[in-house]
Formats: sequence, structure tokens, C-alpha cells
Amino acid sequence: MIKAMVVDDQVLLKETLLFMLGQDEEIGAYDGGGNGYEALEMCNKIRPDIILMDLRMPKLDGIAATKKIKSQFPHIKIVILTTFEDDETIFKAMEEGADGYIVKDIRPEALILAVKSVYHDLYVMHKSVINSLRQGVHFTSTEKQATSEVVEKFRLTKKEIAIIRLMVDGKSNKDIADELNFTEGTIKNKVSGLLGKLELKDRTQIVVFAIKNNLS
Repeated sequence: MIKAMVVDDQVLLKETLLFMLGQDEEIGAYDGGGNGYEALEMCNKIRPDIILMDLRMPKLDGIAATKKIKSQFPHIKIVILTTFEDDETIFKAMEEGADGYIVKDIRPEALILAVKSVYHDLYVMHKSVINSLRQGVHFTSTEKQATSEVVEKFRLTKKEIAIIRLMVDGKSNKDIADELNFTEGTIKNKVSGLLGKLELKDRTQIVVFAIKNNLS
């Protein structure tokens, strides 16, 4: 049973999400409160596998709550759930360790799929969020040169860049392996190598790095 906790200060929306999640027999849905402090308290009581976290909440917002929860409960997966699609806010949430970013008007079946995907160590990002990030990045000639310098600095190969771009598209190791004609184990090793080379902690940070440096 996947223990999914919903944290949102909008009670009606939270109850709707809990109902949607509760329709799947593999998911247990729990009320995680309406702000970051309540979420922290409920983490101690419930020990959820996944948290669906609103960004804009009173007392302690979703970004600050994500940082605190990840520091105390690094195994808990956090998916940011919001209608706010500001690029900088997305980056901040992901840099604090968020495992995904989806919008609140997501369909029930897509919400359940997102929860199960994150539970199985995949990151999720709604297509509209990816598009928002890509469209919001405007590069000058100097910034384009900086992007080239990033490739040279970290000695990224064409194959590694291809893997990074597929990760930005939300592909799993198996998907990437199929597309690039590698074994899944080889891709897993290459991703681990990228984490070390880029001095990053997880796949989500690779995605943030890629978008910020125009590698996507």
C-alpha cells in the first residue's frame, strides 16, 4: 500500500484529491494538514511514502516545507501540486528536493499514475510545466557561450547530453535504454556517472541543471 499524504490549505480541493487517490486500491490517502508545520507533524505520525504538496500556504509554504521534510525524512517523495507555474518557483521547489511538479487540474487517472511513478523512483513533471520552463528561458549570445562552456567544463559527451535530454522529457532508464540501444543497466550506470560528474544528488537536479543550462 502506497501511503500518499495531501497538504493544501484549500479544504475542498484537498478533500477532492484525497477522494481521487482513495479510489485506487493500491493507495492509502491521508490528510496532511493545511500548512508546512502541520505537514511536518503529520510526517511523524503517518510516515507517508509520498506527499502532494501545495506551494502557497500560510505559516510555512510548500518550498520551505519541502526543504524541512527532506532534511528530516529524505526517503519521503514530494510532488509539488499547484496552479502556480512561475519558472523561478519551479526551480526553487526542485532545488529543495521535490520529486515532481504537477498542476492541480490534473485528471484523476493521471494523478494516480504520477503517485505510482514517483513511488517507483521516477520523477514526474506535467507537460505544461516543462513547456513553461523552456519558453521562459531566453538566451543571449553570452549565455549561449556559457552553455557551451558548461559542456566543456564537465566534459559532457554527445551520448550523455542525449541521456540528459531524455531525462528532461521524463523518460525512465528503460525508456532511455530502448531509445539509445543500450541495456537498462548501462543507462543506470551512466546516470550515476552523470550525478558524480555534475556533482548533483538525484535525477531531479539533473533536469533542473539541464534546463538552466539550455541542454534540454
